[in-house]
Amino acid sequence: MEPAAPVGLSYVASASAIAGHEVKLLDLAFEHDTHTALERAIKSFKPELVGVSVRNIDNVISQRYVSPLQEIQAQIAVIRQHARLPDGRAVPISLGGPAISILAEQALDVFGADYAIIGEGEVAFPALVAAIQGQGDFSTISGLCYRVDGTLHRNPTVLLKSFSDSRMEDWVNWKPYQRGGGAWPIQTKRGCPMSCSYCAYPQVEGLRCRRREAGEVVDEIERVQRKSGARTFEFVDSTFNVPASHAIEICEEIIRRRIKANFTVMGLNPRDVPPELFPVMKRAGFNSMLISAEAACDPMLKSLSKGYTMREVNRCREYAATSGITSSWFFMLGGPGETMETCEESIRFAETQLVGKQFLSIFFTGIRILPGTRLAEQAVENGYLAADTDLSDGHFYISPEIDEKKVIARITRAHLRNACIVHASDGAITPALRRIYAGLDMLGVPGPYWRLLPNLLMFPPLRHFRNKYDPSLEEARQQAAAEALAGAGAGSQ
Repeated sequence: MEPAAPVGLSYVASASAIAGHEVKLLDLAFEHDTHTALERAIKSFKPELVGVSVRNIDNVISQRYVSPLQEIQAQIAVIRQHARLPDGRAVPISLGGPAISILAEQALDVFGADYAIIGEGEVAFPALVAAIQGQGDFSTISGLCYRVDGTLHRNPTVLLKSFSDSRMEDWVNWKPYQRGGGAWPIQTKRGCPMSCSYCAYPQVEGLRCRRREAGEVVDEIERVQRKSGARTFEFVDSTFNVPASHAIEICEEIIRRRIKANFTVMGLNPRDVPPELFPVMKRAGFNSMLISAEAACDPMLKSLSKGYTMREVNRCREYAATSGITSSWFFMLGGPGETMETCEESIRFAETQLVGKQFLSIFFTGIRILPGTRLAEQAVENGYLAADTDLSDGHFYISPEIDEKKVIARITRAHLRNACIVHASDGAITPALRRIYAGLDMLGVPGPYWRLLPNLLMFPPLRHFRNKYDPSLEEARQQAAAEALAGAGAGSQ
């Protein structure tokens, strides 16, 4: 929804610099010609090791599927071509980031890299550098995937007992992110004790929750605010409020120090929302929050192993409605056991309960099947996928008991009653809206700018910003493309 700054890569860069290495972080997020930028950086810096961080496998939207894998493969080809050691040998390439933790050792084949680190990289990456220099043992590096004489090895991943801050301000130009409505990412904890069937977070950060002290978190906020001028901070924990007591401690520390900033949260779980949570968040300066309900009926909450029921969802909605904080709710339709009736329950909930400028509802139809998840196991068990399916490609679970076209059409009808409902496949943010975002930044309006979308969607003259996905139009487009391709083939014979 907004550009995401490379906080994980900054953690690794900071740790490598502390270990005594000369480090350059190349952020390609706003480069129009990434290959030229990469070649230029290689020639000027002359690296002896290149680490590539991959955040997402794809955009997890089946109807408008976009994957960065081919582009990253092309970038690695550029590295292979231009990054050379003094003796002419190719510089080794190591992979990391959430997508790599999900793909695991498969990533070496997908991208043609030399090494991959599964899990946290702050200790593992400097250890890899030492091993390459002949000062360490590859077999002891946490989460390292590598080959010896053609044989693939994967070391066990050992979670860090604790972690601190990323020092991202030392590595990243913040202005383009703020101009795009972004918020500065802060981790207050790692690990998620939840067991959602579709989620790969445990493979990235583990199940054990490791929390930072509230004072340390707020120290980081104060330092970043002084150095970067960030207006909004985003807590990017997988579940900010599990446990809620830790979230409340951080809010109370922000209030105690009278910090003048805005805050948002990436993942708020309906499971643990005591009455005092949203009021203390509001007092601390929260202007928005993303709530990962995923479904609004008990059968599907159970199917997705969410760990809560509609009782908690309704309570969360009630508290959110009176909080004064804009909230975006996410729903995923089509999981195992989904029916037209359960789809209707979730859509009806958003249509009738998440009403007004304080709410934005985003629906996905089809759930991305990620490697190592319970959903991937279920897909094989019920014959939905073959056991040897390559899950680096875009495979989505869509229940055979639903008609996806009718579900999307129902979501489209729902927005006629509640303008603040969108489908994830609706078109990307328009250039006109990007210009509005840039104008908001010039006026000093704090992000994240998605929180302003309900106002735009509900204002009739601005409804042309909505670019709805239409399955019938998409089929016509694909048919036209196929006919054009067939015509070109006939003409060349």
